[in-house]
Amino acid sequence: MSDTVTHQGTSGRPAESLRFDSIHPSHPNPDSTHRMRAQVADLIVKAGHRRVLDLPAGSGELSYLLLQKGLDVTAADLEPETFIVPGRTCVKADMNSRLPFPDAQFDAIGCIEGIEHIENPHLFVREANRLLRPGGMLYITTPNVLSIRSRLGYLLRGYPNQFHYMIELDPKTDEEIPIAHINPIGFLELRYVLARWGFRITAVETNQYIRRNGMLYRLLRLLMQSRGKRAAASHPKVADIRNVMLSDAVLFGDSLIVTATKIRKE
Repeated sequence: MSDTVTHQGTSGRPAESLRFDSIHPSHPNPDSTHRMRAQVADLIVKAGHRRVLDLPAGSGELSYLLLQKGLDVTAADLEPETFIVPGRTCVKADMNSRLPFPDAQFDAIGCIEGIEHIENPHLFVREANRLLRPGGMLYITTPNVLSIRSRLGYLLRGYPNQFHYMIELDPKTDEEIPIAHINPIGFLELRYVLARWGFRITAVETNQYIRRNGMLYRLLRLLMQSRGKRAAASHPKVADIRNVMLSDAVLFGDSLIVTATKIRKE
């Protein structure tokens, strides 16, 4: 394993002047990421966690919110130089690799808009299991690619919301450059990955609802509710999954906020 590398956050700046990173301005609700970080911070605080890993920390908004509540926060990111919380350090960590922390070090891990950026969600969730104490909790947010709006976008354009044709070009050279969102992960796959590596989902929420009351969307929801009943009747766990798939959070949510508890060591 390589040596741990840290980066000192920007110092000497008043908190109200900090400009934390956000979703691309082209998004219909560019402030939604700020609100989502606040939602996750509230969940973590209300759960009574003390030692928290913020990964990927980005510019540090979640870390800042949790530090304001007196929690013991470790920030980590692939690019720690983007971290701007005054007087704090950010550890360099690659979510596609073994993470540079000892076993059972944290009560909770906040992974906001990170899992869709990595090559191997299974590896990351295994690492989260290793880093969490028994009963620790993992908070994951990710674009909701199974919303009705996203499904219609996939039908009409060939890709889900918050994704695109998976090509970005350098304006200077016209050459392809790496893109950020490489792994759209829907609720079904995410639930499986979490269950496979020792977690049980305890809550599925959203940062905001989109077109929940639209007539077309309501009709499509009725159609969806008429499907899958036979499979759901085969086992209570299948019925539980179908119920989440038909929930407001999945059908109308912009991004998902999934809370999962570590129930066994892997």
